[in-house]
Amino acid sequence: MAMIFIGDSRDIVDLPDPVVERIASIVAAEHGVLVGDAPGADTEVQALLGGHGYEHVGVFCAGEEPRNNLGDWAVYHVPPPVGAQGFAVHAAKGREMAKRADYGLMIWDG
Repeated sequence: MAMIFIGDSRDIVDLPDPVVERIASIVAAEHGVLVGDAPGADTEVQALLGGHGYEHVGVFCAGEEPRNNLGDWAVYHVPPPVGAQGFAVHAAKGREMAKRADYGLMIWDG
């Protein structure tokens, strides 16, 4: 089973059809999925995976508890660097997911 990091933009609230199809292929192949806990595309990806009843998911968060974990999946807390603010708070979890993944699927709005 390959591990797929699905990363995204927080501004995306509707997943494009090609992304929905790609995620369906990931589910069909029973690959593991690593996803963040942010509102926006992370939450949309979680909702899609939950709709499939998919279990091979890990949710990464910077806070003590994930902001979103729609499937009650395993949670991986990645603390931010000391003194981090803004984007830097969440960048560490992105790097950790990328390190653990075999492949990535990035969903971007620009």
